[in-house]
Amino acid sequence: MSTYTTLEELLSHQAAERPDRPCLIHEDRSWSYAEFAAEVGRVARAFAALGLRPGEKVALLLPNCPEFLWTVFAMARTGGVFVPLNTAQTADELQYLLAHSEARYLLTTHAFMPVIDSIRRDCLDLEYVITLDGRGGDAVMGWDAFIGSARRGSELADVSPDDLASIIYTSGTTDRPKGVMLKHYAFAFAPSHRARALGWTEDDRVMVVMPLFHVNALCHMTIAMMSVGGVAVLKERFSASRFWADVRKHGVTTSSIMQTIPRILLNLPPDPADADTPLRQVMALLPPDVHLEFERRFGVTAVPSYSLTEDLLSVIGPLEDSVRKLGSCGVAIAPEVHRLGIRDDEGESCGPGDLGEIVKQSPAVMMGYYKNPEATAAAFRDGWLHTGDLGHLDEDGFLYFVDRKKDMIKRSGENIASAEVERVLSSHPLVAECAVVAVADPIRQEEVKACIVLAEGALPEDLPAGQLWEFCAQHLAPFKIPRFLDYRAALPKTPSSKVQKNLLREEGLGPGVVDREALKKVG
Repeated sequence: MSTYTTLEELLSHQAAERPDRPCLIHEDRSWSYAEFAAEVGRVARAFAALGLRPGEKVALLLPNCPEFLWTVFAMARTGGVFVPLNTAQTADELQYLLAHSEARYLLTTHAFMPVIDSIRRDCLDLEYVITLDGRGGDAVMGWDAFIGSARRGSELADVSPDDLASIIYTSGTTDRPKGVMLKHYAFAFAPSHRARALGWTEDDRVMVVMPLFHVNALCHMTIAMMSVGGVAVLKERFSASRFWADVRKHGVTTSSIMQTIPRILLNLPPDPADADTPLRQVMALLPPDVHLEFERRFGVTAVPSYSLTEDLLSVIGPLEDSVRKLGSCGVAIAPEVHRLGIRDDEGESCGPGDLGEIVKQSPAVMMGYYKNPEATAAAFRDGWLHTGDLGHLDEDGFLYFVDRKKDMIKRSGENIASAEVERVLSSHPLVAECAVVAVADPIRQEEVKACIVLAEGALPEDLPAGQLWEFCAQHLAPFKIPRFLDYRAALPKTPSSKVQKNLLREEGLGPGVVDREALKKVG
């Protein structure tokens, strides 16, 4: 299998080697590798006609769609930098990301235009807004007009593998997302090695049900499958009622169903045909008992994985039953260039089985955090990327993820920085103090619990839960809004006045906690 250095190199190779083989399926439309490459060329020329210069930012606020992928690959020809945005983010969040990234171009749909119109004047670098459906107001270009502006033979950039390809924003332990800078080489090198480790060939088909604005769907699934000449079946979102029908319809052999999806599928009524599908492999990190039950019922191999946006080379479980270790994330792929380590709080290496922070080295590691040298310096120490995650390695090099060192909540696959939620809650005039922690959830992995101390003299009836949730909805994406509210007289603190969040986590859901979903059911 070829090792690629840029996405342009990957696509050019596949279009030449297998021009007529299918590459992408979306809705009821299919594109061959030659047709996909032709669309990428049109998008690249259209951006060149608008004056895109190497290094300029192109933001993508889109659902899963072919145009998203064409634009990603077009940036590898023009030298532009793609910036994928989470479609669940609020106006406040989007305004910050567009301004911070200095995006000059935005691709979106008509559904997002009311939000974009409300923040556009505060995004000083944003010059072009392009909508796929061609609808919008003033200073908005439709997709057909955009593609129609492409000039044959437009100048394309000479893109180096070490040039910046993308800025992907990820929630951190601070109250603002950090922009992970990834080079072109990472997007070409890491997916091809992942596909090799998973044994994929041109006869495989991956169904992509997770959002493309995450590296799992974009890099680990879609680009990885294209690196071997297989087919990506792109769905706008996961649908439990359609999942198995789509697997059978499209001959899907593999998919990534991380986080809540496996449990949702297991909760479906049993069907005699559950194990009678072309699906042979899924990427899913599950507790051992759930792992075994999923494999038994659906007749597939569940492959665990550990990855992060800051390094596109993954850890995955081996495919052979004889060497699998349930509960582990697996071993580093491309071990000749990809190293894992565990460090204690003093920065010393830990032995097998000893708990510490997971650290990594690889050629696909990030270039740093955009416009954030302090966070970059904190992440890179002694030549290693410090992940902020806790785990241990066994004597065979298998990684076991234990917990997050970062103050992070992981709900249905989305990372939520507690500090960001706390910042919003604390801005309410009746909230004197708050602390946000994770509580375990059988379906979503974790849920968000907010412990609230009201201002002196205020009572819970002065700020009822419904009113506080409405306030959060004005400033936070829906998945970040706390499900549980706990009104308290005080928060537990250390002698140095730091909130003891470990005690709040250990409490779980005590008496008096208000459950947003329970109230919805009652209502």
